[in-house]
This record gives sequence, structure tokens and C-alpha cells, in this order.
Amino acid sequence: MEPASRTPGVLGLQVLLCSSLLLNAVLVTHHFLSALPAPSGLLGAASNGGGSLTWSLQAARDAESVAATGCSGHGRVFLDGIVGEDGRPGCECNTCFEGPDCSVRTPDCTVNADR
Repeated sequence: MEPASRTPGVLGLQVLLCSSLLLNAVLVTHHFLSALPAPSGLLGAASNGGGSLTWSLQAARDAESVAATGCSGHGRVFLDGIVGEDGRPGCECNTCFEGPDCSVRTPDCTVNADR
């Protein structure tokens, strides 16, 4: 008795399945062999695993820098605003206040409280 010959459609599906399994095995192996080491240190650390900071760590450091600036309660700090003398974000003072931390009241300044 002669073995049944495979139809081209079944043979094509078997080749496709085998190539898919092989490609998945290569990709999984590459993923685990090239995984980056876990970042060490806190936000104040200069690097993670020998590389530069990731964008999320840099954003966290920028947010900490803004939160550390008080502006004496008479102004606000924006990341894309004024740059202070030390290179950190500076205060944008409310009307009638000035100085690096908005603590100096400008003389002869009147403010409309209804605005």
C-alpha cells in the first residue's frame, strides 16, 4: 500500500507552523539574553546600569526640583518657565512680588483684589 501524498495546502500550513515556532523561539531567546540589568540607586543616582537616565527618571527628578522650590507663597514654578541662577526652575512671581523666591514686595504697588 502506498502512503497518501500530502496536499500542497497541508504542507504549506506545516511549514508556516514550524517557521512560526522557530521565530518565536529566537525572539524569546533574544529577549531574555539581552535584558537590561535592574536600575540601581534612587533618583539622585547619576545612571542606571551604566547608561544615561531614562526619560521617566529624568521627569521625576525635574518634578522633585520644582516641588523643592517654595516661592514664599507668592509665585509658582513651571518646568518650562524661568530658569534660576543655579540652573533649576525659577519662580514666576505674582503681581507686586519679586526676587528669586518672590519674597520681596515691590514698593508702591497696588493690586486689584477683585481680579
